[in-house]
Amino acid sequence: MRKFIFKTLLFTLPFLTLYSFTYLFYSTAESPDLLRLGYIPNVYKSYREVFDFNKIKKFELLSKSSNRKFEILTIGDSFSEQNVIGYKNELANDFTVLHVDRFISHNQIQTLMNLVKGDFFDKYKIKYVVLQNVERYIIENSEEIDSNCTLTTNDIDTLVANHKAKEEVFKYDFFSRATLKFPLSSAKFFLKNNYLSNEVVYNVQLNAKSLFSNNSDKLLFYFQDLAKVEKNNLVENSINLNDILNTISEKLQQKNVKLIVLPSPDKYDLYYDYIVDKKNFTKPLFFENFKKLKKDYIYIDSKEILSEKLKTEKDVYFFDDTHWSPVSSKLIANEIKNSIKKAP
Repeated sequence: MRKFIFKTLLFTLPFLTLYSFTYLFYSTAESPDLLRLGYIPNVYKSYREVFDFNKIKKFELLSKSSNRKFEILTIGDSFSEQNVIGYKNELANDFTVLHVDRFISHNQIQTLMNLVKGDFFDKYKIKYVVLQNVERYIIENSEEIDSNCTLTTNDIDTLVANHKAKEEVFKYDFFSRATLKFPLSSAKFFLKNNYLSNEVVYNVQLNAKSLFSNNSDKLLFYFQDLAKVEKNNLVENSINLNDILNTISEKLQQKNVKLIVLPSPDKYDLYYDYIVDKKNFTKPLFFENFKKLKKDYIYIDSKEILSEKLKTEKDVYFFDDTHWSPVSSKLIANEIKNSIKKAP
């Protein structure tokens, strides 16, 4: 019997050790997303305690609001879905804000075009539209535009009525690949620089420890940030995007609505200058190319704003996530407020 127990322990103890390590350090939360996606150990467990996630929600959702008059309409991707810590909630301190739910808008540029061509801005009284799009997908979204599509308020009502919210659950199961893969991936985190973790998240060495409040000199970023650089660096793609945005702006102006365009920098782009070894990392040029173009809308150069803040402020983006932090949300909201004040 003892021999059987001993042999069983020889087999189970290593697995239990791996399981215990994974259970302690694997992040199952939706956010921070980079830890979960990249199988990166959550060694800074108190990191997020410096942020206030308990603010009061002040904006309204299109799917739930019965009001038809707002000063600002926001439409975007996950950077616009940060709930109470997001820029739209900061804007709602000074303006009435209506946000287009993500399930209504899969490609925000196309959706806004569709809304303009439909009856939305006839039935909803809006003064400003903030169109937000993360850098890595902004060119791709502009390539897929169909100018013949429309989205009416009846279409929106149908989408809302048929929508069934799905709450994603990110859990760790004992018998899963994570039990074996996560400890091996975690070892790389401590022993290796400039590698792609779990084929999804880059872990790159920085030349400073002052960028994040956990004093880490590692930059974690989503692999698509780098994968989309070649396409996003082409000047002709920026010109095409700008032409589309100018067209949307012109159509909005006919309805007495002003367009505010807010590209959100990829984390890779924002921190690029701090990367130690850039040999295999192409320099992003999207913002440099885009700022030179003639715009018939209000443009928020978020990279310029946030790059300047990196010199004096920690956690402009979350260390462990693809998104900007409440520090940036407030900065961006203030820039939008100032732009509105200056608008004719």
